[in-house]
Amino acid sequence: MANNNNHKVHPHAFWNESTRIVHGSQNADPLHGGLNAPLHLSTSFKWNSVEDDGGYEYSRTANPTRTVLEEQLAQLENGLYCSTQSTGMAAATAVAHLFKQGDHVIITEDCYGGVFRLFNDVIRNFGVEVSFINLKDLDTVEAAIQPNTKCIWAESPTNPLLRLVDINALSTIANSAEALLVLDNTFCSPILQKPLDLGAHIVVHSLSKYVNGHSDVLGGAVITSDKKIGEQIHFLTNALGIGLPAFDSWLILRGIKTLKVRYHHQQKTAQKVAEWLSNQSKVKRVIYPGLTSHPDHELAKRQQQGFGAVISFEVEKGTHGAKTVAESTEVCTLAESLGGVSTLIEIPAFHSHASMEESARIKAGINDGLLRLSVGLEAPEDIIHDLNQALSKIDLDPINVELNGFVHHEVHAPVAQ
Repeated sequence: MANNNNHKVHPHAFWNESTRIVHGSQNADPLHGGLNAPLHLSTSFKWNSVEDDGGYEYSRTANPTRTVLEEQLAQLENGLYCSTQSTGMAAATAVAHLFKQGDHVIITEDCYGGVFRLFNDVIRNFGVEVSFINLKDLDTVEAAIQPNTKCIWAESPTNPLLRLVDINALSTIANSAEALLVLDNTFCSPILQKPLDLGAHIVVHSLSKYVNGHSDVLGGAVITSDKKIGEQIHFLTNALGIGLPAFDSWLILRGIKTLKVRYHHQQKTAQKVAEWLSNQSKVKRVIYPGLTSHPDHELAKRQQQGFGAVISFEVEKGTHGAKTVAESTEVCTLAESLGGVSTLIEIPAFHSHASMEESARIKAGINDGLLRLSVGLEAPEDIIHDLNQALSKIDLDPINVELNGFVHHEVHAPVAQ
């Protein structure tokens, strides 16, 4: 069987991170000298003998292009084993299948809507007990631990409220309970945060976001330094048929090369936009770890190497205000997802967290007036100007128009009295 459990320590591990991002485990193609990893589209591979597959047998199980990506991701996260999946949710699904009937899993209450749906509507049906709680309150976490608790599932920052958790402290609790600490590192990417170094046992990524960075491919990854877990995830990825295709792997390898420069630019812009939003009268609150007003600002400074490029903010007039802003922007595109070169805006209650029960959203603190902004590579002045003209339309009179079961707000200028 092909060995896809990447546990090599790269000989150039001492290189600066910027250098490793560019070169990774990609040496020049020994056959033709190509500077990029070859794209291996073959689904089947010739065996050396009946008992020797030569390293690869079938691309669902392993593929040489995917292996290059997995080795590079493991290096960037300071891990030893990486398996990549067809989407970020496929990565979460692989980890979820580590648990069986009778097990108990603790998950952050303000998790990504897709993760909530996976565990609340699917995994629970297999007899796994799930508790959604506030992971910031360590006393609450300790009180939630049961004899059958097998996992604490965290995001830091969370999506979309950008709450940080003390990864090292959660790791101590998880270790005492002999449970796994799973950390979704999508929002930070390996550039800003390395959860394995802080005590996490498993790191999960949606590679579709910052790692790829161009909004043109889906992918997920699970990274660990534990050999047994690495082998289990590889087995599950193969058995479930959710491995990352070769071409998608090749595209993500391309995207990684510019990850650091992209993210640093996006962060600088996000800081400027967050500071500007904080001074706008129609904005009720701004959530961004780079602001001193953020309750986790100091933790972010200790735990991360930057503050990220996602901003959440709440506007006046609730749903109407949020929809007006989201539907009035031009530079900022109304679209789901994040981490790409284009600035995207969405309303979590209607988009990324629409699959979350309303009661769960309210409990987590996600209201209908909250917007999430993923800052791209546009000029900060243009993003700010765009948001300014969108915010100015909140006070215009809305006319509700029923459209396909949804209330659409057309904005009209006030009628002169």
